[in-house]
Amino acid sequence: MPTNRKDLSFLSAVEATIRHYHMLDERDTVVVGVSGGPDSVALLHSLVALVPKWSLQLVIGHLNHQLRGATADQEATFVSRIAEDLGIPCEIASENVAEYAADHRLSLQEAAREVRYAFYDKVAAKYSSSKIALGHHADDNAESILMHLLRGTGPLGLTGIPPVRNERIIRPLIDLTKKEILTFLKLSDLEHMKDNSNIDTRYLRNRIRHELLPSLKEDYNPNVVYALNRLASILRDEEDFWDHEVRRILQDLVSVQTPDRLSLTARGLSDLHPAQLRRLVRYAVLSLKRELKRLGHVHVEAIARLIAGPSPSGRLNLPHGLTVVRDGEEINFLLSPPGEDIGFEYHIPRVQSTLIREIGISLKLSACNRDEVSDPKSYPLTTALFDMAAVTFPLKIRNFRHGDRFRPLGMAGSQKLKAFFINHKVPRSKRLRCPILLSGGRIIWVGGYRIDDSAKLTEETKKVLKAELLPA
Repeated sequence: MPTNRKDLSFLSAVEATIRHYHMLDERDTVVVGVSGGPDSVALLHSLVALVPKWSLQLVIGHLNHQLRGATADQEATFVSRIAEDLGIPCEIASENVAEYAADHRLSLQEAAREVRYAFYDKVAAKYSSSKIALGHHADDNAESILMHLLRGTGPLGLTGIPPVRNERIIRPLIDLTKKEILTFLKLSDLEHMKDNSNIDTRYLRNRIRHELLPSLKEDYNPNVVYALNRLASILRDEEDFWDHEVRRILQDLVSVQTPDRLSLTARGLSDLHPAQLRRLVRYAVLSLKRELKRLGHVHVEAIARLIAGPSPSGRLNLPHGLTVVRDGEEINFLLSPPGEDIGFEYHIPRVQSTLIREIGISLKLSACNRDEVSDPKSYPLTTALFDMAAVTFPLKIRNFRHGDRFRPLGMAGSQKLKAFFINHKVPRSKRLRCPILLSGGRIIWVGGYRIDDSAKLTEETKKVLKAELLPA
């Protein structure tokens, strides 16, 4: 649980947090991520104060993301000056995050995080550091919890920002609020930089920070930050319990485990409570891939349905080379070499937009009356119009599979999708990336090429389902 700090000074509270979460050992070498903002400056000076008592060796790491021009250069200069004044080794680097985001099909925030952590890892390796300290605090944690909640997270998302991750990433300010940090800086007369990107409300986190959280404090609970952090602490304990429980269950069900394969006994899996099954699915993927990136709730549910369903066989092609195959009483999680398989499958329960991360495309669905749309031929190939009466939700969008057939618009009979691709000179490299929209198990659109004749608009059409493929 978060430490009680009523009678503690700021520095004492930081040390109490470090001890409570076992963040540091004496004589540790610590890389301190310093952006120049108030949080990282407070973190740095807190650790400097603990150097004599803990015999710490500190190294400052600062990364210029090349996103804010001259301001970013000023921050690098500011951090360099702090390091020189304190006599602490300082590593400063610059990376083009925008270019990295484009190359890896990531948002700027995701790209910045990946690049930044990679930089810290390099600095840690150079100085043989066992710990990387970051300046996240209680308000950051509350914002993350609210952000995850708004996106429909599970219990794990409500655990917020972990005080310690992988026994290496530590956050000594995690129990302190932004107000306490700013008070400490003011009383200590410590200079810091201001990051104007933190007030840009185009970003969800900033809207939560400047609009939602203040409203919750004023209208509902002035101590909402502490309440949310308390919730995260309780759920971390719950997740720790479930982690051990799921490990135990998984060990009893594993029949084969290699670097690229995990086979489980289906009979034991079908007896699990749905909550246990979802957790076990996530842990099985984690044990094989070492990460859960791009594994969303829709994927977990699809795997759970494959396991618990009546069919003795089935196959799911999931993001980043993960394939799940049911073969009788065995469930196989298979990992393909990078780049070999970009399989994807998304269930669409209603009229909505769906992001297909694997191909960087968003499928936007909308409904309208027949008189609100023009001739289907006047639209680009990336837009399709369907008779709503011929469509049944939930829909499914996935990539091409061998054996797929559909009836191209205007044709009397069905055709193999492979033959359709060949006839239209679609390169093999594009076939697996082509989004295939299905309704009731039948293909109604080969995205960007042709709809199925059964779903076309007719004179009797009253409601229209409009589908658009847009860049993500």
